[in-house]
Amino acid sequence: MDIFYLCPYLLLLEQGDCDTERLNEASDDFIRHLSHLHEEHGNHTCVFLHLQYTKFRLTILRERYHNNGQSHLVCYCHVVGAIMYVENTMERMEKRRAGSGNGEARPPGDGPPVLWTDDAIHLVELLYACHELKLFNNGEITLKQVVEYVCGVLGVDVKNASSYYARMRRRKGDDRTYFIDRLREVLLRKMDTDDEKQYRRNK
Repeated sequence: MDIFYLCPYLLLLEQGDCDTERLNEASDDFIRHLSHLHEEHGNHTCVFLHLQYTKFRLTILRERYHNNGQSHLVCYCHVVGAIMYVENTMERMEKRRAGSGNGEARPPGDGPPVLWTDDAIHLVELLYACHELKLFNNGEITLKQVVEYVCGVLGVDVKNASSYYARMRRRKGDDRTYFIDRLREVLLRKMDTDDEKQYRRNK
């Protein structure tokens, strides 16, 4: 990849006189571009250098707007927001790389790692449902990428998610979504219990 590639969004910001609608459309494309890089590109170093270069150009733009007394412009707000998004993407990449270095999830802080300790098939069932609802990256990500990322973070070894899905499909009747149904059941039971406790306190 070209680490010096400039998205149309950055070119618009450098012009400094674009209307809000064009900026919003371009910013959506910019975010999609960064998301695809983060999730799909295999060369971590190239992606990181590209993000650093993008942040470098945005920082120059921010200082230019500020020094010229143009911090009231819509473009300036977009520049600040873009810098924050790039920084957050770089942080996520570093955390993901650090967590995959020894096969364990590394949460922020000094607490213990958060790991999935139930059956792997239950996590896959949940991820299949979430992917169908397009809950990750607005649906612009493959199921394979979702499974690899989430399972990697939670310390679950899932080499072939489709085999788990095949097992779910072979379940009979109401048991096909056993885990999701169980989640609904236990959450409703907790709500009912908490409602009852609150009712007794208010009597």
